[in-house]
Amino acid sequence: MIGFHDSFDTLISTLAKPVSFFWDNPIFGSVQWTGTTRGIRIALAMGTALLVMYDMRAARLKVQPRLKTRQMIALCLTVLSFGVYFDFFNPNTRYSEYYHRHEFYHYYLGSKFSKELGYIRLYECTFVAEIENGHGASIKKRQIRDLSTNLLKQAEETYVFTNPELCKQHFTPERWQAFRKDIAWFHQSAAGSYWEGMQHDHGYNPPPVWTMAGKFLGSFAPAGDGYFKVLASIDVLLHAGIVLLFYWAFGWRVATVATVYWGANAPADFLWTGGAFLRQDWLFLLVAALCLARKRYFLLAGYALTWSALLRVFPALFFIGWGITIALTILHRIRHGASSKEKRSVLRYIAPHHLRLVLGCALALSTLVPASVFVCGANSWREFHSHTLRTHSGTPLTNHMGLPAIISHSWHGRMRFMRDDNHEDPWTGWKNERRRRFASLKFVWIGCLALLFFWTAWALRRTHHLWVGLALSIPLVMSVENLTCYYYSFFILGAALSAVRPNLAVPFLVTSAVSKIIQYSPQGFYWMDDRWVAESWLYLVSSCMLLYGYSRPFSLRRLTNWWRRRPDVIPSASRSRAAEM
Repeated sequence: MIGFHDSFDTLISTLAKPVSFFWDNPIFGSVQWTGTTRGIRIALAMGTALLVMYDMRAARLKVQPRLKTRQMIALCLTVLSFGVYFDFFNPNTRYSEYYHRHEFYHYYLGSKFSKELGYIRLYECTFVAEIENGHGASIKKRQIRDLSTNLLKQAEETYVFTNPELCKQHFTPERWQAFRKDIAWFHQSAAGSYWEGMQHDHGYNPPPVWTMAGKFLGSFAPAGDGYFKVLASIDVLLHAGIVLLFYWAFGWRVATVATVYWGANAPADFLWTGGAFLRQDWLFLLVAALCLARKRYFLLAGYALTWSALLRVFPALFFIGWGITIALTILHRIRHGASSKEKRSVLRYIAPHHLRLVLGCALALSTLVPASVFVCGANSWREFHSHTLRTHSGTPLTNHMGLPAIISHSWHGRMRFMRDDNHEDPWTGWKNERRRRFASLKFVWIGCLALLFFWTAWALRRTHHLWVGLALSIPLVMSVENLTCYYYSFFILGAALSAVRPNLAVPFLVTSAVSKIIQYSPQGFYWMDDRWVAESWLYLVSSCMLLYGYSRPFSLRRLTNWWRRRPDVIPSASRSRAAEM
C-alpha cells in the first residue's frame, strides 16, 4: 500500500516539473490572476449573451454567418469557460496542489472510516488522534464543533482528554493506527489556523450511497499529495462529461450556453468544491437524467435521477416536475377514456414511457440502498437521518440560498448586528433569530410554494416532454429548501430550456454575470448573509423568468381550451414572431 502511495507522488511530481517554470511568471501571481479570471468570467457571460441576441436577430433577417463559423466560436467559448472555472489550473491561485485539503479532510476521512466515525465523531476522534500524536497542549486551547448539536465548545469540555476510549472503542488497533497516520499527514500539510478551522465546520454529511463510493475510492492508499490529486481529478472528468452530455442531447448551442453559465457563476464557484473528492457526481447524474429523458432513455433517466437524489437528497425535489407531467397526462387519459365502454385498468392510464421511468426509479432504490447498507452498516441511514436531515439541515448557515433564506433575513437580524463574542458560538443569536423569523412568516413561504406549484403545472399543461418538467422544477427546488450556495450548480439545467425558447439563453447568461458582479461588487458584502441573500433574490427572479418565458400568460380561455383538448390561443403577432424564429 505504501509503494502504491509513493508511486502517485513520484508520478505527479515528475509531470509537474516541466510546467513549473511557466507558472512562475509574475502575470500568473495570485492577485493578478484572480483579477484577470474575474474579468474573463463576466466578459464571457455577457459577451455570449450578446452573441445569442445577435444570432437570433441574424436568423430573423436571414444573414447568419456560416454554420462552421458559429460552431467554431461556440467551441472556443466552451473551452475558455471550462478552463476559467478551474482558473486554468494555475497552481498560484486557490489551492497550490490543486486539491482542497478542507474537503478531503471531511470527505476522504469521513467515508474511509465511516463505520468507526459515524456522522458525529470525526472532530472528537481527530483530537484524540492529535493528542496521541503529541499535540495535546495545543488542543486544550482550541474549540471544536459538537456535531450532535452543531454548536462550538472548548475541547476541554468534551471527552477527548477524560475518556478517549469513547472514540477508540469503535476502531480495531490496525484501523486506529491508520487513522492516526492520516491525521498526522493533515496536521502537517495544513498546520495552523487552516487546520484548526476544519474542526469548526459542520462535519461529514453525505448519505450512505455516497459513502459507499467514497469508501471504495478512498481505501486504495493513505492520505498524500499524489493520491489526493488523482481523486480530485475525478470531478474534472465529471464536469467534462456534463458538457458532453449537453452536446449529445441538445447540440452545440445549448452545450455552450450551459458551459459559459457554469464557468462564470458565483454560487458554485471553484472556491467551494473545486479540487474536492467526488463532489460533482450528483450533478453529473442530474444532468444525465435530463439528457437521457431528452433522448427517450426513460428507464436510465429514472435510475440516474434517483441515484442523484440518493447522493445528495435534495435532487429528489426535481421529481416534482416529472410528477406534474405524469399527473396531467393521466388526467387527460382518464377524461378521454371516460366516454369509452372499454374497461381500463389503472396502469393503462399511464403512458408506457412513464412506466419505464418509474421502473428505473424502482431499480435504483432496490439496488443502491441495500448495497449501501451492506457497505456502511445497518444503522447508517438512521444515523444519516438523525445528523444530516434533522440537526445539520435545521441549522442556518451563512451561505444558505433559497426562498427560506430570503424570508428569514431581516435588517436587524443580520450578522452585522447579531454577532456576540461573549458566546462560545458568536452566531447563536443570529441562528435563533433566523429560525424565529422564518417560523413567524411561514405562511408567506407556503403561499409562495403554492403559487409556484400551480404556475409550474400551468407551464407544463401542454408538454409531454419529461425533460422540460425536470428543467422547470428549478423555481420550486430553490423555494422548497435552503441549500448551501455551491449546490446552485443545479441551475445549469436551465440552459436546456433555450433549446425550445432560444431567447431564454440571454437572461440565463446575464444571471451568471450579475452573480459574479455581486460577489465582487466595489461596495461588496462583508457579511456573508447579506451577500447570499442578494444572490438568492437574483436566482429566484431569474428562475421565475425561465418559468414565465416558457409558459403562456394565464387566461380562462386558455384554461378552457386545454381542458377541452383544443389548440392553444396564440395572438397573431406572437405567431408571426414564432414563424420567423
